[in-house]
Amino acid sequence: MDAAVLDKVMETLADLGYAIVPEELLECDYTGPSRPPRHVQRPTWWHRFFGSF
Repeated sequence: MDAAVLDKVMETLADLGYAIVPEELLECDYTGPSRPPRHVQRPTWWHRFFGSF
């Protein structure tokens, strides 16, 4: 994606109130109080917010 287009998309999402979270952060280990489903061996922040905790 062209950098100018990406900047416009990011600006539009921010204007709509969305928080942009880099994928690298979502792949970090989650060690919080929620218990992951049994099939999840290494819970990540993605599992915490989008998975089925």
